[in-house]
Amino acid sequence: MKMYDILALVELSEEVPRPKVKGVVSGYSPQHKFHQVEYLASGVHTYPDDKAYYPGAAVVARIKFASWEFFGNEIKVGDGFEVRELDRVVGTGVVKEIF
Repeated sequence: MKMYDILALVELSEEVPRPKVKGVVSGYSPQHKFHQVEYLASGVHTYPDDKAYYPGAAVVARIKFASWEFFGNEIKVGDGFEVRELDRVVGTGVVKEIF
């Protein structure tokens, strides 16, 4: 079993109501919306160090999705996605590598 499904550049938005002022760390588990997938996909982010990342930051994240086997074949390098907390978009991402 793979530890991660994708490597992505994730940008945390400052332009949202109630931004993540406490930041995010490895283990952050938002939902992800790819335009070609009809549902939100939950995934766990792992960042390259033990830092917290705050709105406005861009970070390379390894992401493991709970349901990758159901939609992974639709995802390609270069695909963009929204990082969400249910109906609230808190960032965006771009797939850089598929494992």
